[in-house]
Amino acid sequence: MRRVDNIVSVLDTALKRQAATSATTARSSSAESSPPSASSPSPATAPLKPSHPGLLTSISTSTTTHATAPNARTGSSRTPPLPSSQQTPRASDTIKLIERWKAEMPTEAEMLPRDKYSMFDRKARGYRKGVHKLPKWTRVSQRLNPPGF
Repeated sequence: MRRVDNIVSVLDTALKRQAATSATTARSSSAESSPPSASSPSPATAPLKPSHPGLLTSISTSTTTHATAPNARTGSSRTPPLPSSQQTPRASDTIKLIERWKAEMPTEAEMLPRDKYSMFDRKARGYRKGVHKLPKWTRVSQRLNPPGF
């Protein structure tokens, strides 16, 4: 994408990460509720660990398990922390807003060139300002402009 911000790719990445974390939390909660079996898990049901953002790989579990204290830290330090109960509703609302934004906003191919490379500015003479005039760190995705501009 040329001068249009890459918010769609950022949102897609956020959706994929949210789906991956919700899948792992669902697996961990179901694993905690079911009693542990004496045999080792099959490769199809082996737990997954994040090896790279967005990728999950299967890990092999040992047949001997050690009892640990409930507050003991387990796993590698690179594993992201699980979302708390307060963060989960906020994240689901955010995901709904992101999906709504993606459904309503036009893609870059559907946008007119004047909307890609300039933006509405009520203080400018022709009510348009070049995108390069706005600092990148303050840029907000403005894919729809007021009618007639």
